[in-house]
Amino acid sequence: MASEKYKLKLLVEGNEDVHVVLAFWNNAKLPETFDVIDCHSITKLLENLKIRLTLPQTNERIGVVVDADEDVSARWDAIKDRLQATGQYDCRNLQLPEVGLVLRPISSDAPIVGVWVMPNNKLPGMLEDFVATLSEPDDPLMAKADDVLNQLEEDKIQKYKDVHRAKAKIHSYLAWQDEPGKPMGTSITAHVLNPDSPNGVRFLEWLKRLFL
Repeated sequence: MASEKYKLKLLVEGNEDVHVVLAFWNNAKLPETFDVIDCHSITKLLENLKIRLTLPQTNERIGVVVDADEDVSARWDAIKDRLQATGQYDCRNLQLPEVGLVLRPISSDAPIVGVWVMPNNKLPGMLEDFVATLSEPDDPLMAKADDVLNQLEEDKIQKYKDVHRAKAKIHSYLAWQDEPGKPMGTSITAHVLNPDSPNGVRFLEWLKRLFL
């Protein structure tokens, strides 16, 4: 899905998002129906969305997957502002559902839009927080990753920023697997992480509602 072949688009912030999305889609053995576009940052993604909303001929459906980071509401408001500015979407009292948004336009001359704010449309966090929930609930290695980070922080020797703690956690966990250090998407494909976990199923169902 590297080149644009379809009128259905999914905009993501980075390359790891691309591979995670494709791992879910391919694991479910679903037909290829949409392009996944790496926008390289949230700023560029929002700019890209603004432009594509005006080009329904080549963008019949547009999905966005973004990180909440520290503020889900701020990220949601930034997306909603772009939708409202077109005059094509009823954004009055529009809330972001926990199962992800699929929004139809007021007229048929605008794209259908889907929104998923990582990790789960309600909590602060990012892609890595979502991916961490794909491990088994009682996985001792995930618990150990938390313990190690807690110790580093207690000793004040960690080098990662607080906002990137989830990255440190999931990549520590993946470093301790058979074939250490597999990327997140590859780990989902290899079922080191479980795409059929409750959060994984919820995310895939959103993708299916938008692109099938």
